[in-house]
Amino acid sequence: MSNVHVYDYNLYYQTIRSDGNITAEVVSSPSSTRVFLVVLLRIGFTLVHVGSVPVNNVNLILLQNIIDFAWVTFVYLVIGSIIAYTGDTRGVIGGGYWIGEDIVDKDEVLVGWAAVVIAAAICTCGIVGRTHTVGYLIIGFLLAGLVQPFMIHWIWTGKGWMRMNELNDEKVHFHDFAGSTVIHLVGGLSGLIGCMILGRRILRLDSIDEASIAIGSSGTVYAGQLMVFMGLQAAYMPCYQEKKRLHYSVYVNNLLAASACSLLVVLYHFLLPKEEFNHWTVMRCVQAMVAGLVMISAGADIYSPAVATCLGASASILFYLTSRQIFRSALEDYCNMIAIHLVCSILGSLLVPLFVIHDNNDASIILMNFLWHLICLAAIICSVSLIMFTAFAILQCTGLLRNRSEHLNHLRATIAEGRASRRKTFLERLFRLDNNSTFIQPGTSTNEPSGRRF
Repeated sequence: MSNVHVYDYNLYYQTIRSDGNITAEVVSSPSSTRVFLVVLLRIGFTLVHVGSVPVNNVNLILLQNIIDFAWVTFVYLVIGSIIAYTGDTRGVIGGGYWIGEDIVDKDEVLVGWAAVVIAAAICTCGIVGRTHTVGYLIIGFLLAGLVQPFMIHWIWTGKGWMRMNELNDEKVHFHDFAGSTVIHLVGGLSGLIGCMILGRRILRLDSIDEASIAIGSSGTVYAGQLMVFMGLQAAYMPCYQEKKRLHYSVYVNNLLAASACSLLVVLYHFLLPKEEFNHWTVMRCVQAMVAGLVMISAGADIYSPAVATCLGASASILFYLTSRQIFRSALEDYCNMIAIHLVCSILGSLLVPLFVIHDNNDASIILMNFLWHLICLAAIICSVSLIMFTAFAILQCTGLLRNRSEHLNHLRATIAEGRASRRKTFLERLFRLDNNSTFIQPGTSTNEPSGRRF
């Protein structure tokens, strides 16, 4: 009789012989590869921050990135892993085992570590260079020690209440293969809340002239985005899935979705004659690769190549329209965090239940799973929003939110805004800054007719 070859979730290649004995041979070591890719991703995000965020002191960006990486790693391994893994209590929290105990699966813990570090990197896109060091540490503590560990346990562990449950007497399943919600939604939403609480320096991205872009910034951001794309592959390495086959087609889906999204965004820029190619439009074309990756992250393991390509194409429209709208607003999202990680992750998570294969794949089961995804997404968004908004608001009230430079910029912006002829609502100030508004352009020296400089 022929032998049967199977893969298990620990990536051991097993041969089940006809006599019932099992031989195992290690064919790969994903943990070291995952660590390497995550470190590469953090380097990429650092380059993106240096080339995109208008902060005079680049050393501040470098320092905050290394502090963030080390801090969230320490907090997660000491506190977060206790919540996320090794046991379960009613599908809500882990068994409470410390990382040093033998019962803890270190490979499993590293999966959560990768998710925490990546989400923290996404969050920093909205606040790096602007926050006080104490505030930075508090936000990192909440992400790595509380918010994400609970999300990991709820969604990625076998007994998590979101992953498997019942709705209207039907078994429902929340599918998130590579962190569409656990990583991208949590990180993107946290960064958005921080950016909104920090407020703007009455700055519009489309008002920044070429003199504000340092020489070499485009190359720095370009290289950084490619590193981010490569580093995100760490989230697609199967380890937490129970007895899943190694789907190398996942990486094919990644390449197809990323390529389709990027090519179509380039095409959109060519089809719009009024939008010339500059630093921001070229970076948008590169960022589209990551947007396509985020779009399929929830179900990259179940999508066919054709579906992955179509979803990548749909991500191009969503990403392009969102990024253009934010570009023309006063929301300071220099790294396109919202368009890439937040918006694409929400739509990707809503679409994945339509493609999950069930034993009895009728319309009622598909509908129940779609409703379950809606319920879970609403719960995740509300939970993250409540915790992070409260944290940022407290930091704002205690004076621990802004660093000195950001405090002065915000004060100048507030004074300039007070000179306007009409008081605007919060959303108008944030999203509908007209051409006659006053704005600050860090790093520029020429006079623009549309505003005053400070």
